[in-house]
Amino acid sequence: MSSRKRRQQIEDEKNPLVFNSNSLDAQTADAIGFGGLGELGLDIAAADSEFQAIESVSIHNIVPNRLQPRYAIPHFMTDRQSINADNLKVIFERWLKEIQVKRKGEFDLDAYLTGGETERGKQATKSEDDELTVISTDPKFVIEKSFMKIVDLAASIRRDGLSNPISLVRHDNTYEIETGERRWMAYHLLYWRFGDNDILSDNQKRNWSRIPARIVREVDVWRQASENNARDNLNAISRARQLALLLMDIHGWEKFVPYDEFDNEKDFYAQVSDGNEWRVPKGYGEQILNAMGLSDASQIRQYRALLRISYDLWERGDDEDLTEGELRNLARREQDTVTGVTVSSKKDKNPVKQLATDATQWREQLRKEMSSTDGKTRKQLRGLIEDEISQLQQLMNELDNLD
Repeated sequence: MSSRKRRQQIEDEKNPLVFNSNSLDAQTADAIGFGGLGELGLDIAAADSEFQAIESVSIHNIVPNRLQPRYAIPHFMTDRQSINADNLKVIFERWLKEIQVKRKGEFDLDAYLTGGETERGKQATKSEDDELTVISTDPKFVIEKSFMKIVDLAASIRRDGLSNPISLVRHDNTYEIETGERRWMAYHLLYWRFGDNDILSDNQKRNWSRIPARIVREVDVWRQASENNARDNLNAISRARQLALLLMDIHGWEKFVPYDEFDNEKDFYAQVSDGNEWRVPKGYGEQILNAMGLSDASQIRQYRALLRISYDLWERGDDEDLTEGELRNLARREQDTVTGVTVSSKKDKNPVKQLATDATQWREQLRKEMSSTDGKTRKQLRGLIEDEISQLQQLMNELDNLD
């Protein structure tokens, strides 16, 4: 159902947002009101007839949606299927150690989360003549930049509360995220560092093991696109994913190979890379432009073209938040074709060979870091390797237990 039809339906019905009095007390329900998205966010929430309730849900019972267009965690850290409530703490620990290795020094995570004295805060107080460390554009800090998006969100939630609940789909004993994956990760980060009964500056206690959530009947890629556009602009690769999902929804999911059948997630989205075969049908052009926040129809072609770039450039563009123009220029340098794409399923590729290649590249990178570090950083590198060995041992145990 389109957003326009939903709004028309709401005009003839009662407010579909039904608060569950057994889930949240009145004070908490008021504190997590719908102001976080501004007027557009309010419009999205009020117009959606599928919202059923707001509940307080355990963060440990929530699983990500693999088709969420935005990838919060760098590709080399973990694949999409590996992200779950049980291993987020391990991912955060490795993320932190990777940052310390790149910095060749400590990274005071708790100071960022509590609003304490940080290196970034100190730089903000320097005079105009002082030299600054520019994290936003320095490739060396790509890993830190992506981590700080979750850290800053977590710090904001700890200071001001969660202004907009996440939305979930109930599946028996678990909940699947429709919108709000980074908010869910921020709660996990706060739970890891402070646990429950965290005492805030106003002497109030906060439990981070539960997160306010709207419960919806099913994942809606159009609602997902609207919130992504309203809350935080997606990077170019995320926009390409979002466009692909909307096109698949329009043409019918049954016409496409499921996500799980592909070795590389890019190939799933690339199924609609051919603009002649999978054109935007009449009557849907404005809906796509509106949902994605695009001002020009030519942008649809530009983002569709990203579905045809190389795997390496796809992951680099995602991790480094490269713009569509930057990716287009890099693609030209690589001399990639933009007129066709071969969609490869698991049957067409050797996953073991690809994994071995990735592992070799990671070991080579570690050796480079070892040769140019001091004793303190070498200790951090050792910790990073030990964590990786622990995760590999867990994978071997899981492999042994498979049928």
